[in-house]
Amino acid sequence: MGWQDLTGYEGNVNAFHLEDYAPVHVAILDGGQPQIRYEDQVMLLRLGLVVADSVFGLIRALPEPVPVRCVINANETAATFRFHQIRSGEDWVNLELDRYRADMVAVIDRHP
Repeated sequence: MGWQDLTGYEGNVNAFHLEDYAPVHVAILDGGQPQIRYEDQVMLLRLGLVVADSVFGLIRALPEPVPVRCVINANETAATFRFHQIRSGEDWVNLELDRYRADMVAVIDRHP
């Protein structure tokens, strides 16, 4: 399917839009582009932290827990939650978070 590694595949398959599950208003601009207020972006990041905590709880309950990374991203058009197993040599997200100028990004790792 064109994935360079399993981590990239998981990061794309294990993803969903937080704004689809939260009581936030997403305005649609004249050009059809969505618009999310800053306050709602912050709320979506907080929701992502709650989801991450739940994912980590499920991973801890596995017979053989694995290290997991959750990535929460919010900007003025969308908020996404993604997670994947952490694997040596497979970096899916740039951990220099200051490079994401237009986005608010949280990356949380948990190791068993």
